Amino acid sequence: MGTPPSPYTFVSLAYEPWSDVWLNRQHIMSRLARAHRVLYCSRIPWWRELVWKLRLHEPIEWRSRRITPTLRELRPVPWLPRVPERPGLNRFAHSLQAARIRSVLRLAGWDNRILYAWYPEMAELVGHLGERLVCFHCYDYYPQYPWLIEHERREMPGQMQRLLERADLVFAAGEAMAAQLGRRDVHVVPNGVDYELFATAHDRDEPPPPEMADIPHPIVAHIGRLQAGLDLGLLAEIARRRRDWSVMLLGPVPGRLPPEQQVAFDELRAQPNAYYIDGKPVAELPRYLRHVEVGLMAYKTTGWLKTAVPLKLFEYMAAGKPSVSPPLDECVRYSDIVAIAATVDEWIAAIEHWLANDSEELAQKRMAIAKANSWDARCRQIVRLIDEKLGVDRAGADPLSKHEGKVR
Repeated sequence: MGTPPSPYTFVSLAYEPWSDVWLNRQHIMSRLARAHRVLYCSRIPWWRELVWKLRLHEPIEWRSRRITPTLRELRPVPWLPRVPERPGLNRFAHSLQAARIRSVLRLAGWDNRILYAWYPEMAELVGHLGERLVCFHCYDYYPQYPWLIEHERREMPGQMQRLLERADLVFAAGEAMAAQLGRRDVHVVPNGVDYELFATAHDRDEPPPPEMADIPHPIVAHIGRLQAGLDLGLLAEIARRRRDWSVMLLGPVPGRLPPEQQVAFDELRAQPNAYYIDGKPVAELPRYLRHVEVGLMAYKTTGWLKTAVPLKLFEYMAAGKPSVSPPLDECVRYSDIVAIAATVDEWIAAIEHWLANDSEELAQKRMAIAKANSWDARCRQIVRLIDEKLGVDRAGADPLSKHEGKVR
């Protein structure tokens, strides 16, 4: 019997810090850390971001911290931020970040490194971390982000192209997104779901949380952070037209909303049948979703959002809940159990349909699809593709099971 392969060290180069709202980055890396090692690094902040934090008296965290024995977070040092106006300073900031990452990995004795980049800007670190393999996990078509500053809008297409050229493996969150990347060997790794967690929204009969106790039924809800792609105007219009429904929005506001979104948010909250609940940890969301009749994915369909894959897609399914989505490419694939709506009239008709025609049979069908699309399944797919690329043979062992051994 041969020596089992050594655990990988995933150097995860993400945009957001670990403590931010959990997205596919945190979900995937938390599961990979069960059997492997993860150093989770967030991007170097823009100097204006630090100024805003200082003005708001927000703490600036920059030290490495241990989240679990095999999962650590490393934030960039605050005294050398990104300065988009000075490319030379940016390169120096990235070289300092690379040196710091190497130092942390060396002191921890973490080798067998996989550089796992989530954002185009991370192309600057490729080849500087002693990695065996480079993965690029593309979850959005980043150059179409509407909030990019002028320098980022100019530089990002080139950064993305360099990362695509230098990556050994490229993962895309959906088929439509993969088609945009210009490589024939892109592997589709859609967003997943913590099935066991969200299935409790269907399996358990518990009273509503205090914030929902006085909300009249039926409740139709969008659950997710208030990001730039959220169509708050749509939610406000649904609330205006259907006073017999409670329209609920649950999610954190990340910083300041753009002016036009703030106006729409204020209009929504002014409706007598609209309810806003601040963001909750992922583990608490099923307690709220359990008391929702229809889940909404109230996103716009312009630019980068057309190929986006909402986390809510499988979370609503795992809870057994019917849902309504705009015609996003990845949601349309499930149009037999996810209602697709483009206009306000279509949204209202779709909600009416689910309120009148949902069934336990449909709930079980949704849950079965969600179970097959768990985060664990996604992580096994990722590790197996890396194993194949590196010629690693696990002899049928589960790639998410704890193992020991030497680097092959």
